[in-house]
Amino acid sequence: MNLIYFTKDAYKLLKKDLNLNKDNYYKDELWLNKYFSNAGLDEYYKTSSVTVPNITLTYSGDDIESKNRDDLLNIKTLYTEYKDKISPLQASDPLLWSALCHITFKSYVLNRWKKDDGTVRLDQRFFATEGRASLCYYNAISRLWWSGYLTYDDSGENSNPWYLTDVLFSAQQIQKDLFDQPFSMNKTIVKGLLKALKRVQEEVGNNCTTIFRMCCDSYLNHYGAVSILDTLSSDEIEKIAYDYMKSLVKTTETD
Repeated sequence: MNLIYFTKDAYKLLKKDLNLNKDNYYKDELWLNKYFSNAGLDEYYKTSSVTVPNITLTYSGDDIESKNRDDLLNIKTLYTEYKDKISPLQASDPLLWSALCHITFKSYVLNRWKKDDGTVRLDQRFFATEGRASLCYYNAISRLWWSGYLTYDDSGENSNPWYLTDVLFSAQQIQKDLFDQPFSMNKTIVKGLLKALKRVQEEVGNNCTTIFRMCCDSYLNHYGAVSILDTLSSDEIEKIAYDYMKSLVKTTETD
């Protein structure tokens, strides 16, 4: 299939009328054609020249384990097919991801992100902005591409190029804590940080979400304020993060 993206006018109108249309998102029938026709927009999306295979995204359950497993599988599925097709600049376009959520992957978005009452945060999961949090964490489809882009490592350091993606989704909280950070779209920093976390997990077990959050929220942000994280290599980032997380582990053990 060819990737599609909303026109700017269609995106703005759809977002403006979100509250008016909210019930339509949960209906099986297609409603966008009629909605945009009534609004006087005969062409509300464009078809790009970028061709990708048709893929199916997995949804197997609402428990945390299923979500982690599904997210990991879906990242690998989508990023494998899209990584050589679009650039980070193209992947920063809200019009692309919003259209894919509304049209191509609508059923998946509704299933994966439904809350206990069956509703979805439509403004977050179906729409995207150019902001880091929206692209990396909130939009239901862009988060898959960006998680793959930031963690896929085919440098040969590990025989499994997805080893850092596995670390990222060893707990949902790890992904959130990482992508909350201002440095989270820097692949070098992300790689070093996740390599450090992997080492700590192998030494003390997977229950490292608290020390990882402390490392991200306080230490690395403070370190970045007095140094320039962007100038460091992934190995240097790994050592900084590993040493700090290990110091937290030792402090916890002696308390």
